[in-house]
Amino acid sequence: MNGQTPPIDYTNLGYDALRSAMLARAQQSLPEWTDFSENDLGVLLIELFAYACDITMYYQTRIAGNLLPATADEPDALVQMLRLIGYELQPPAPATVNLTLQFDAAEPTPILLPSRTQFTVPLASGQQLVFETERDIAIQQAQLTPPDSRNLRSFFPVPVVQGQTVYNELIGTADGTPGQMYQLRQQPVIAESISVIITEPGGDTVWAEVTTFAESTPADRHFVVQRDAQGTATVVFGDGVNGMVPPQNTAATPVTINATYRVGGGPTGNLPAGTVFKSSLSNVRGATNPQAAAGGTPTEDVNRARSLAPRLYRTQERAVTISDYTDLAAWVPGVGKARAVVGTWNQILLSVAPSGQVADPSELLKQDLLAFFESRRMATTTLEILGPQPADIYLSADVQAAPYYLQSDVQVAVENAVSSYLDFDSVDFGQPIYLSKIYDVVQSLPQVMSLNVTEFSRAPAMPGQAAQIASNGLIQLADTELPRPGYRDNPPAGVTPTPIRTTMTGGVAQPGNAS
Repeated sequence: MNGQTPPIDYTNLGYDALRSAMLARAQQSLPEWTDFSENDLGVLLIELFAYACDITMYYQTRIAGNLLPATADEPDALVQMLRLIGYELQPPAPATVNLTLQFDAAEPTPILLPSRTQFTVPLASGQQLVFETERDIAIQQAQLTPPDSRNLRSFFPVPVVQGQTVYNELIGTADGTPGQMYQLRQQPVIAESISVIITEPGGDTVWAEVTTFAESTPADRHFVVQRDAQGTATVVFGDGVNGMVPPQNTAATPVTINATYRVGGGPTGNLPAGTVFKSSLSNVRGATNPQAAAGGTPTEDVNRARSLAPRLYRTQERAVTISDYTDLAAWVPGVGKARAVVGTWNQILLSVAPSGQVADPSELLKQDLLAFFESRRMATTTLEILGPQPADIYLSADVQAAPYYLQSDVQVAVENAVSSYLDFDSVDFGQPIYLSKIYDVVQSLPQVMSLNVTEFSRAPAMPGQAAQIASNGLIQLADTELPRPGYRDNPPAGVTPTPIRTTMTGGVAQPGNAS
């Protein structure tokens, strides 16, 4: 080593690297030490020290990795970190849908539907999926259709949202300390559905949910809601400086805390059109949804939070630029995709697709969006909520199946591959669709020998017309368009819905017969 001290490699984090580096340093510093066998006491001490350093560096690296959203791999650590910048993981969002209700023609009007009127749908598991109205609805005579052949009159729309209300759950008794926290027993709790009533010495008081205590005074009866990585919701009260502290419970003056909230949400509520609902009201003779329910989403994925949280932090809860409207809209429960464009000089057009499908947002989702942006938009700016413009992608192909594969299985695999490429969660507004990508996702299947795409266009081939392939192998979409498989979601009359129309050759036509 020519008498020079060997450089220290600070990237050597493993046990073997640390052991080798320390032995090399020992050879340089202590030339009289020549026995480096495992029996030597000095080697034993170095190995013990390398082991301790290895463990210490492991935990230091873990700690450092969990200090940034991009590298955090501990769910609880990520939740706490995002909370520091005001971001909470979103719970499952409930599906919303507009129902058509039927009544006897002789039913007296007005017909009253109280808030929280329930409509249920039985699931294959035996459970009941519950939908509820969110406000009182009074149906007048003029709003009903003329009697049909069954002497029934109809009314549309009745907006309902999936979920069930839990009434007056006792979540604790106040102890008078700052920052009291009480967990709700049931989950998942739908966002912004919690109301808290505390029995104080002067009577029952209603406490309001806020997103932060930053603007709460010591006299404000406010609470915030925090959710852990497992989805459990916790009600948090103020510390007496920001937000009032619930008074201490005593035998003489009991202070009980009760919560009313709604549980539900998730993609299970995205029911198809024509589903039959059962009503809790005896005068409802029928209830169906002309359009599919939409907006039900699972608990927010941590990877989505990693990318969305910094963008929302940049907006600082203010919608000024076009990207601000797009980013903030994605935070509203039930929104799957959003894209904002400029209308007139003071108008923003916000195209929104509910979670899971290329469809118009329900009236409830539109109201939620308008209420959400009311305190965030500029005073002179008007906001209009629109649905997405469906961009139908019509695909046909000649597919040669690999030997020994059933043609029916190959066809299913090809359809699934195309569906994945055009899946709602895989596309975005204005995203171009490439013919080369269709070849890529299909030809990568082991069941496919060869592929020849014969149709790749925005319009289906009509009888007697040749199928078209978009020039340059590219379908460019407008900013407010969302792609979807045309033959599946908007097939021509008489065509079986399918993501891609295929003509199969090769493989095995059916079990026992070679093709």
